[in-house]
Amino acid sequence: MAASEENSALFPIFVLTIMALPLVPYTLVKILNAFSKKTMTIHCQCSVCSRSGKYRKSIFKRISNFSTCRNLTLVLLWIIMVMLIYYIKHTSHEIKVFEPFRILGLEPGASDLDIKKAYRRLSIQYHPDKNPDPGTQLFC
Repeated sequence: MAASEENSALFPIFVLTIMALPLVPYTLVKILNAFSKKTMTIHCQCSVCSRSGKYRKSIFKRISNFSTCRNLTLVLLWIIMVMLIYYIKHTSHEIKVFEPFRILGLEPGASDLDIKKAYRRLSIQYHPDKNPDPGTQLFC
């Protein structure tokens, strides 16, 4: 039971790690490629070349270049990653370690006889036939 609680608490961190491993380097490569691309420059300053529109991109071409499927997927994955970080930060809780000696009310170095006595005492205390208290149904 404690192992499944531990795994469920660590699963978002696992997913975040698996997402970040390819996403961060891919994003860096895309950004570096975007800055390193050479744009066409106007070599001629005449009015015919500047009016022709050959050397300037329209706003529609810029938007269509940005909204490619790869770029939208990249943005969507970053949004998911930010939401996952937010989820981990605000819902993570302390993972409870299974401590059977604490449950039995004993010190970790207790003898076998003390462990058996404490187990029998708790089994009688929480057994539904021995103790009709409704609070004993918690562990059934």
